[in-house]
Parts: sequence; C-alpha cells; structure tokens
Amino acid sequence: MPFEHNPARRAFMASALGLTVFAAFGQPDAIADSISPNIQSYVVKNLQDFEAYIHLVRYNAEAARRINKDFGLIYEWMQKARGDLLVRYKEPDKFRLDGRFGANKGVFIINETTQIVRLSIGFKDVRDLGKSPGKRKTLLDMGLISPDYLSYTEAEFQGVRPFKGTPCAVFRISYRDKSLDTSFRFVWIDPKTRVTLKREEYSQEGKLLSIWYYKNIKEVASGLYMPTTIEVDDDQGTLAGETAYRDIRVNIPMPDSLFE
Repeated sequence: MPFEHNPARRAFMASALGLTVFAAFGQPDAIADSISPNIQSYVVKNLQDFEAYIHLVRYNAEAARRINKDFGLIYEWMQKARGDLLVRYKEPDKFRLDGRFGANKGVFIINETTQIVRLSIGFKDVRDLGKSPGKRKTLLDMGLISPDYLSYTEAEFQGVRPFKGTPCAVFRISYRDKSLDTSFRFVWIDPKTRVTLKREEYSQEGKLLSIWYYKNIKEVASGLYMPTTIEVDDDQGTLAGETAYRDIRVNIPMPDSLFE
C-alpha cells in the first residue's frame, strides 16, 4: 500500500547507522546547537494520567506477527471489540483497556510488572512481567518520555536529525539491566512538543522489529502535547496497525484500584 514512510528495510538500517550525520541534510548548525543533548529536556513532567477512546483504523495480522506475538494482542482485541475501546494510563506504567466483545466485557491490564486479563464470564489470567521490561506499557507507546521510564532505562544522544522537516533530538534508549533485556530503540523527539515523531524498535539480537510514527499532534492541555494517530510498520515497511485516539482527558485523577 502506498505510504510515504514505506522504504525498504535497508534504508531503515542505514538511518540507524547514520544518526549523527546532521549537516549532510542541509540543516543549519545553529538549529542543531540549540537542541539539547540531555534526555531530561524532553521528559513530560506534568502528566499523571490520561484516558481516551482508541479506534482501530487499519490492521494487518501478517505484518503484526512479523513484529511479535505480544504486539498483535491489543490490536486483535480492538478488531474483535464492538465499538471503540477505552484506554486508561497512570504513572508509573499502569495501563488498562476496556471493551465489549459480544455479550461479554473484557479488561486488559498491565500494572508495572503484572499483566491481568479478565472477562465478565469469570475468566482471569495473571502473569508476572518482572523479568520482561520490554512488555511493560509506558508513555513511550504514546510517544512521550516519563520520569519513571528513565529510572530503568538509559538514553544515549545520537545527534540531531530532521524528520519530515522537523529537526529532532535522536536518542538510543536501552534498559539499564542488560541481564534482563538487551533490546533497544531509536527515538526522534520534537523539542518543541516533546513528542516522539518516529521510533524504531530493535530486538535483543539487534534486529529491526518495527517502526512507529506518531502523527496529528494536539495540545491536550496547556503546554502538553500528544499524538492522536499512531501508525506502526513491520521491519519491511508494511503497515501493521493504525490507531486513532479521541476524547483525550488528562490528569483526572485515577484510583490505583482501576489497575488491579
């Protein structure tokens, strides 16, 4: 399908290797010098929680499987649901997805290192994610960097590079405890909005898994920006899923009991 962001995998790998080459793109050095190399400059500190309705725009199961099994789980929930799903998030790393599936209601929760699936028919499944930090749900899934996320990850500045005309600070982010997970990601962050515009995910073996594009950035509260459309490609540049968010509400607040 014809997307502007549908280059071959070779191009993606080349981009990861050439992150520090900024001048070659014709951007003024002054712009690069004004962009902070400190990841703390892009942390979103005024967001405690948010809720929104999530709509599945497009889904390609074959491409999703090429990313990994866990990636397709939430998309399959959306595909089977009657109507849009309600997503709620609370710092640190508390995520809840509610939907209706036929006559039953379903709840999918990730509370830091615990995953819970419940159905109204009485089914409940609980799993420990303590040794799998890559399975935690973080604000990075919404293109944002939170203080808690940086407590167990480390970011290396790779330089400044434009993405679709926007000069971005590019970082390589990995987990501090390499004995648990050696996967990593490159993120292109817009300094003005602190929103990640592009993200490349790599496996523990260093293989490109997916490319995320955060679009239609909106100011959802004073000085707080979030994307309202997220597209995810597999390693071949094929669209695996596209989601849209509406009725975003922030800093409600939310009780912890919602995520139990």
